[in-house]
Amino acid sequence: MSARHKTILSVSPDLQLSNSRHEALSRGGFEVISVHSEVAAQYEIQFGRCGVLILCHKLSGAARRSLARDFDTRCQEPFIVAILAHPAGPYPPQTHVCVLHSEGNGPLLKVLQENLAA
Repeated sequence: MSARHKTILSVSPDLQLSNSRHEALSRGGFEVISVHSEVAAQYEIQFGRCGVLILCHKLSGAARRSLARDFDTRCQEPFIVAILAHPAGPYPPQTHVCVLHSEGNGPLLKVLQENLAA
């Protein structure tokens, strides 16, 4: 896994979900930057926090689309993960992988490890 893909920008307006994901991903060996708003995420993207972008299902559709578009445009080798509330949930077209929301974050961690191992 490249150093770039060990950096994760996780965006969630839900503090409890954000903290849970931050802990799970940190234990999985990732450097995690957690933010709670679209504005904070835009700042991090402009600052060069690239690698993996995780978009929480609780973000608005407009925020998810805007962040995915900007991350895809500004970052080299971006990898975007959309967390979905249900299997048919909407996600931005730049998304590389969709993961259903789960309390334990196991599926998210597994998807990241499988897709970023190369």
